Amino acid sequence: MRNLVWVILLIAAARADVYKLCATDTISEGSCYNVQRSDNEVVKCLRVADSAECAIRLAQGEADFGIFNTEELLLAYQFYPNDIQPIIQLRHKDRQEEEFEFQTVAVVPKSLTQNTVLPEERLKLLKNGGFCHPGFSKSQWWNNYILKYFENYVNPPQCHDDVTVIENEIRNLRNFFGKACRPGDWTGDETLNEELKRKYPELCALCDNTADCSYNDDEHHGHIGALECLTRGDGKVAYVALKYVQEYLKTNESYEFLCQNGNVLPLSTPNPCAWIKQPWSVVAAKKDIADTLKPKLLSWLKNPEEDWKKALSAIIQEDSWAFEMNRQSVNTYLSNGRITDLDSIQTCGKHIRWCTIGDLETNKCKWVAKAAKALGVSPSISCIKSTSTFQCFRDIEENQTDIMTIDSNYGYLARTAYGLSTILYSETEMDKNSMILAVMREPTDSNYPVKSFYDIKDKRACFPEYGGLSWLSFVNIARTHGVISSKSCDYPRLVSKLLSGACTPGIKDSDHSRTDVPSGIASKLCSACININNTSCATNKTNRYYGDRGAMRCINEEAGDIAFIEMANVLSDKHFHSNKYSDYRILCKNGSLAQYPGFYVDEICALSVTIDSEVIGRKKDVSEISRTNTILALLKMEDWLGYRVNARRPIHIYGPFNGTLDLLFKDSSSGLLPTSSTKKSVLAYKELFSHVEACNNGSFATVNFVFIALLALYHLLFSHVH
Repeated sequence: MRNLVWVILLIAAARADVYKLCATDTISEGSCYNVQRSDNEVVKCLRVADSAECAIRLAQGEADFGIFNTEELLLAYQFYPNDIQPIIQLRHKDRQEEEFEFQTVAVVPKSLTQNTVLPEERLKLLKNGGFCHPGFSKSQWWNNYILKYFENYVNPPQCHDDVTVIENEIRNLRNFFGKACRPGDWTGDETLNEELKRKYPELCALCDNTADCSYNDDEHHGHIGALECLTRGDGKVAYVALKYVQEYLKTNESYEFLCQNGNVLPLSTPNPCAWIKQPWSVVAAKKDIADTLKPKLLSWLKNPEEDWKKALSAIIQEDSWAFEMNRQSVNTYLSNGRITDLDSIQTCGKHIRWCTIGDLETNKCKWVAKAAKALGVSPSISCIKSTSTFQCFRDIEENQTDIMTIDSNYGYLARTAYGLSTILYSETEMDKNSMILAVMREPTDSNYPVKSFYDIKDKRACFPEYGGLSWLSFVNIARTHGVISSKSCDYPRLVSKLLSGACTPGIKDSDHSRTDVPSGIASKLCSACININNTSCATNKTNRYYGDRGAMRCINEEAGDIAFIEMANVLSDKHFHSNKYSDYRILCKNGSLAQYPGFYVDEICALSVTIDSEVIGRKKDVSEISRTNTILALLKMEDWLGYRVNARRPIHIYGPFNGTLDLLFKDSSSGLLPTSSTKKSVLAYKELFSHVEACNNGSFATVNFVFIALLALYHLLFSHVH
């Protein structure tokens, strides 16, 4: 018995020595496989979506160590200031003697400060002196916070509500520096970018190519161009990386470093004064094992004799060498060159209030908001938790919040019941578009109840939800085929006259319709929902026929003759796989039956193929300035936290968060598109709403009113004649 206890204790001790490495998408499956070879029982990979999830896993004790660059560590610190500890610094193999990954410096001509001026007055000498900036490009790693740090420090933002945040920024720069060369895209909106450069040409006046607002030498992300701008006397200050000053100007005595406190130092100084010092990437561990893991990890990396150690070294020391660090907190490590209190960073513009549903989405929103702040995105984002999609609709409508992302299934209701509108569309990958199909059970005798849209008359239809994409796609097709009138806006009445019955979950629900559907019409359009096992027309589990799965059950149990569903939701439903796809036939958009049974039909057959989601906000009582600020902030956030090429994102806005998908954005999203987009799936989505918007704008209502008025006048005259 005693021996058995010892065996158990030894096994437990062995298991305790297995360290889990966070493996983000930058670490391949093959690399993890090589680390986890059979000769290694010490290190295992734990798959995580991004460094944000790694930080969560470390804090929760589910992972032991991970690799963080400065931006990732800075974000993790906002939520776990005391749970994670850096243990190993990773310096580039070619720059092992350098204390920082990069340093930003301001360089001025010595003649600017030759007169005896107090240090605190020297920054004011830059006014109207011209500014040489490296510029903005997607290929460089300096984010907006770093690129704008110098200009915001010497000329603190003065916020004006009469212009957008970006124009406010440009105006402040022009008013302080007078002229500049500030190349690249000032904003993510191409049209607005061109407009601002036409309106403020002074900020391109010092460029080699003023029309394109660019340097002739744009190598090294514009840093050399900025130094040339300085040396030819166009601008009085250049804000660039220290390494390019050392390469280009070397120790030129005609120039000097300008420090934040107003002091100046010669270029020959061994200790230049930097405005931002970016610490190197690190290996960070959960705090309670940091001291134990550090010597082991250093030993594995310094002497990688076994294959698994070589694989681990290749992951951690891909292009770097590991340096042992003294015990220190994340704050101590970062604050040597970066501001760690992100709340102290002031931004112009009203906060963008994001309506979130539940704790998980709210938590992801808070991470994204902090990441955006660290990246220099403005205005700032705040996260306000709500209870449901419909409560968010009300909150936005009542000006309690500003935006949310919705499944395109709710686009009709957002517009008609709550007066909301699109801020940006979510770009959807082709295979994740919302494809709406009309589905029937395959009859044993080939006698289909519906062979065309004209045959739908007096049949029973099953819809996943009232006002959803399936409902709207059916109404649109029915109007196109002339099955229902195209001149009326009263869809429920038109559909109730067409069908003998239907299951339309939510049509009796005040969330789905702000103007009550007449009880007789609602009852008819709920009649197919009601049976001995189903007593409700609700949009929840009390209704057996709710949702796409429910609509399929509705026709399987012969409560309805035809169902209108979103194909992806049915094919991804594990409960549906027990049914054979060959048991069903699709009625195509042109009114004919699909040639073969099953769900795999092309876009031409589908009733509609549209985007999967969109970002919405208030349509009324929102200034064009606030709307533009929101759009530009979201586009900039998407630029840095979306699918950026060859980028390490501290948090992936389209990916899972803490193991959960579809938070803030649907995982089908691949980018954001403006309302002017001409992408096919966006145009198809807009087309679905064209009649709805005409109704809401009053054009159809006016026609109907005139018709009724003329009819009343006719009866009045006719009665007098008789």
